[in-house]
Amino acid sequence: MGEEAGSSELIDFVLYMFVLGPSVEWCLKSPRVNKGKPGSKSGILLAVLLLTAVAGFKLSFDYVGRTPNHFETLGVRIDATSTQVKRAYRDISLIHHPDKNPEDKNAGEKFIKYQAAYEVLKDASKRDAYNKFGSADSQTEDTGSKLMSLSLFYVIWIVVGYLLTMGKASEDGRTWAFSGLLTLAVFEYQTRILSIDYLAPLFPYSTVHEKVELLHKLFPPFMHGARMISQVIFMDIGLVNKLRLEEMHLKVDELMRTVMTMGGGEAPAAGGVALPSGAAGAASADATGGGESGKPLFQAAPRPLRRSKTVCAATRRCQSALSSKKGKISRLSASPRSS
Repeated sequence: MGEEAGSSELIDFVLYMFVLGPSVEWCLKSPRVNKGKPGSKSGILLAVLLLTAVAGFKLSFDYVGRTPNHFETLGVRIDATSTQVKRAYRDISLIHHPDKNPEDKNAGEKFIKYQAAYEVLKDASKRDAYNKFGSADSQTEDTGSKLMSLSLFYVIWIVVGYLLTMGKASEDGRTWAFSGLLTLAVFEYQTRILSIDYLAPLFPYSTVHEKVELLHKLFPPFMHGARMISQVIFMDIGLVNKLRLEEMHLKVDELMRTVMTMGGGEAPAAGGVALPSGAAGAASADATGGGESGKPLFQAAPRPLRRSKTVCAATRRCQSALSSKKGKISRLSASPRSS
């Protein structure tokens, strides 16, 4: 059983990494599916459907090829009482006993299976252990040993999940995968240790062990899909801010060139500031050695101000007031001489 389980997990890993991985990536990045926009809703929906279809096919294949559990062998529910178990075994014995079927060569082997199932289900402790852990022999183990055996799955997938989701582009996928793994761990602890079976109404003939193993097999495609989707929809905020800042700088330079052109100056070059009109000649003269000593190189000539009508009117009023005061002062200074 252990070798078969290990080979099955290895096949699943190869299937999800090297076959399903490229297929999901094509769904998320194909221009035909996403209409020129990688990670669109149609691409994500197609990737989810592909993952669901592959996982469903794999689980169906495993379910058909598995051995029926003791509850299915006797045809009783997992919450059946001891009386119901005895009645079911008695009815089966009356039909499938080897003495009742002398022509069937396999009647004895079949009846041994029925008898083994009844021996486990008639004992409450064996039945509970078989329901939770898949083996009646696990009743002799203590809780610490059971938890250690259960934690092996989560330790492996924590390490594998972290290695597969390394990098900034997979941070969301790592969060989704570890959240799902934590939810699965809580569910398994409640069902196996606390005996709370949430899925009993949906799967009345399946053991808790089988339900948990089913969820274990669903986790790899879930983690793989989360990793692929997070890589496609990832947006680097730092890079986006850098590009927006560069775009803002270009717009500011364009606006400056427009203002300088409207003001009569020369338009600045891309990424630089132009000198106002009239300053280019002085700057060129200073650059060729014609600048005066003590003056900085590329000194711009002052630009004449454009006075508005309000400023001009205020200037005329000040000039008239100043001239009147000058006339009064000249008259006062001339009056003593005349006397």
